[in-house]
Amino acid sequence: MAYKYEYICIACLSLFLLLGCDEGKIYPDNTVDSGRTASVTISFSGLRAWPRKNMLAVAAFGSDSEKPTLVKRLSRPSTEDRVLEVTLNNLEPGTQTIEIVVLSNGQRLIYSYYSYPVDDSMDAITIDVGSLELGSFDRIQKQVFEENCLSCHGGSTSGAAGELNLQENVAYKALVNVKAPLSEEGKNYVTPGDLDNSFLLDVLDEHSYHADMFNSSGKEEVLGLIEAWILDGAKDN
Repeated sequence: MAYKYEYICIACLSLFLLLGCDEGKIYPDNTVDSGRTASVTISFSGLRAWPRKNMLAVAAFGSDSEKPTLVKRLSRPSTEDRVLEVTLNNLEPGTQTIEIVVLSNGQRLIYSYYSYPVDDSMDAITIDVGSLELGSFDRIQKQVFEENCLSCHGGSTSGAAGELNLQENVAYKALVNVKAPLSEEGKNYVTPGDLDNSFLLDVLDEHSYHADMFNSSGKEEVLGLIEAWILDGAKDN
């Protein structure tokens, strides 16, 4: 009987302590994902140009426009019409832009496709990017020509190698529907819509000097980017 009485006392004391605790972690922890959020919807065309060596991501930037403060890597969709939905949680104070970017695996900014300005309120952000064409000439100029080619194809006083100047504002006109003087088959550097008759691809894929310019994944990324651009009509975009 004494044991039964002792058990009842212990149970009553436990219930009293539970009801008397008004800060006992009963409520959910609101510190998780409690900051400002950005919800982004986007689809892509030209999936052939999806990065292989680098990554495609939604990223937030502050005062340093080259260094992201928050990154969400995107996975390659199975089809071009698939809409991706991405949420960035807990944006840092001072965030200035939300961008669709190509980043190195070390998060160095390589190319920005799209930038959305961010105000200094605390309202949630909703961004409908629409469809982005991955195979853009501007990305080729920034990622391929300016990072790898201008030392030889920069129009220096000694002349551009292969008579091909790849500096910005002249590269497009120097490539599209222009006969390549070194092509034995008489190909253009770039023939819109025609990969087989675009000498630029031959040079990057087969020429002994350019063959080792990129590692395997880097080469696949560059060739995929240029191929997607050519197949889309080699636009000045």
